[in-house]
Amino acid sequence: MNPDLPEEAVALRASADAAFAALGSVDAARRAEEDPGVRSGEVLSTLRELGLDDLDPRLDAITLAAAAALCEAAGRVALPSPVAAMLVRDQQGRPTAVVPDRTSRVDHGDLLPEWRVGTLDGRGGVAVAGGIRLGTRLGPFVTDLELTDDLVAPPLSDVLLQLTLTCWTVLGTVDRAVELAVDHVAGRVQFGKPLSAFQSVQFQLADAAVAVAGLRELAAFTLWRLDVAGADARADVLALRLHALEVARSVLRTCQQLHGAAGVCDEYDISVLTRMVQPALRLPCGVERAASALVAAIDADGFDGLFLHGTAGR
Repeated sequence: MNPDLPEEAVALRASADAAFAALGSVDAARRAEEDPGVRSGEVLSTLRELGLDDLDPRLDAITLAAAAALCEAAGRVALPSPVAAMLVRDQQGRPTAVVPDRTSRVDHGDLLPEWRVGTLDGRGGVAVAGGIRLGTRLGPFVTDLELTDDLVAPPLSDVLLQLTLTCWTVLGTVDRAVELAVDHVAGRVQFGKPLSAFQSVQFQLADAAVAVAGLRELAAFTLWRLDVAGADARADVLALRLHALEVARSVLRTCQQLHGAAGVCDEYDISVLTRMVQPALRLPCGVERAASALVAAIDADGFDGLFLHGTAGR
């Protein structure tokens, strides 16, 4: 496995970074909360200019990596759009969302008329927005969906693909959070010197940076596994999901704490990033359910690793 993304994916990520910066970066998310039409207007237009409609991550390893790079760039700016779901669309153009049950909640569910929803146990179907947007602080665009046809459940490979691309979105968010924390402590002066001069702050940032680097390695490995194994990579994808949740919880907490009270003020990007990533962390499941699903997947499918296991004492 080569942990580095191919040149085409790196180029797309650079183009996406530039395009999202032109939108105002995190300011696009702030504007979308004030005017939800921003999502279907300038944000969707920007994604289409980047080639979203022509990008099918199921085509080959290069397009899969390009899709991951686009999701990472979106996560870095809390882009108010279900990029991972739209990338895993069916032939009718319906985005794919992974839900905890057949009638559940989807981030940005009001943005498109029909969705394909699927669960980790193979259920699902076509759903439409049946309720109002919840509009909570932890998910301003989360929408209740109602199942209208249970005969069109997405294949497990698409469910796993959407989960993996969502993890790349989370990766973009935590990577940017560390950058913001580094910038903040470098410019914030306490007791006559910048916060970055204090060893305890350096240790916290080092731990956060190492955690993000580890998540990046695992995310790249999971892309490779998904490409070569498809639906048989269920345990690998769930392991990535579980690790992404644990890294996000630790890193985002550290980065907000290093911002002090500003960490929960929306004038600062770290607050917006942390709020906007919550649906990706909570849907379709949190840490406990992800761990249970991983155990069940390992029990059913096994788990390939670098070392032999199950042979202790022989």
